[in-house]
Amino acid sequence: MKMKIEQQIIRMAVENGATLAGLADVRALKASPSHVIYSQMGDYTGVGTVKDGGGLPVHQLFNWPDSAKFALVIGLAHPKDRPELDWWDGKGTPGNRMLIDIMARTRKRIEADLNIGTQPLHYYVEKGGVFLKDAAVLAGLGCIGRNNLLVTPSCGPRLRLRALFLEAEIDPTGPVSFDPCKDCRVDCRRVCPEKAMNQKAPVFESFGKDTDLPARDGAYDRQICNIRMEKDVAAGRKNTAGEPGPIKYCRRCEFICPVGK
Repeated sequence: MKMKIEQQIIRMAVENGATLAGLADVRALKASPSHVIYSQMGDYTGVGTVKDGGGLPVHQLFNWPDSAKFALVIGLAHPKDRPELDWWDGKGTPGNRMLIDIMARTRKRIEADLNIGTQPLHYYVEKGGVFLKDAAVLAGLGCIGRNNLLVTPSCGPRLRLRALFLEAEIDPTGPVSFDPCKDCRVDCRRVCPEKAMNQKAPVFESFGKDTDLPARDGAYDRQICNIRMEKDVAAGRKNTAGEPGPIKYCRRCEFICPVGK
């Protein structure tokens, strides 16, 4: 029996090294919570935000080609015993380089074997990228947890994501019914060193109740989370004498999550 085209695409990604893979409809992605909220916030500054030469954020919001119909979303497991995958070395991270390689090889196979056009997708949303967690949920990889992270059945929140646009009308592989946070003790919120999830962030007070807010109820403050990220950056600079050390970002809310262990 011939394998469906969606199954073939996912199999290609996994064979090339992805831990998880799924397919999301771009039309659904445009209407997803993060994309709707981002368009209304007006400011998304912080660590990891792309800046122009004058230090201002670069905004090319969702400037996606009309030919992009679906997004292939891949996840790479990032377990606690491989912390170096996410250590910033001034040029990037080992995990990111692995994801780039996985996606490049998968893209070639999709184009050559399935005759489907693809569009490279920038990592940064300010440069035309997508919110990867929303895309992953729509692709059926998991759900947004109360720690504001993607939570998957097999890896919990301990994985990294990338996506690729596909120029084909196919079937989505999600979302799926999965909610491990429903009856959880929510240790992820208590373990945060900056208390970034202690209360609903003021910026979300104006959003309608029918909007799926960050951390599911708006109890996530990006600016407070950035305080910890800035401390991690400073610690990396002081790590070795003379030469900057790798930046080891806080992952406490990931490590304490019981899902996928």
